[in-house]
Amino acid sequence: MTTWKERHDAAVQKQDAAQKAYQEATDERAQALIDGEAELGSQAAVARELGVTRAGISRAINALKSKRL
Repeated sequence: MTTWKERHDAAVQKQDAAQKAYQEATDERAQALIDGEAELGSQAAVARELGVTRAGISRAINALKSKRL
């Protein structure tokens, strides 16, 4: 039987791992979008191919670029 504190600490560890996995996936997605832009020639072309807005593509790419600075 575990205590409430042990369960809390385990949940915090799970949250931290989930946040790290989410951030890694976000970065990988942004890099894929950058690669798509290089291949297709523009963010607008990537957006059309994926059926999303260009603004969403731009936000994802800019977030990764600012993180790398």
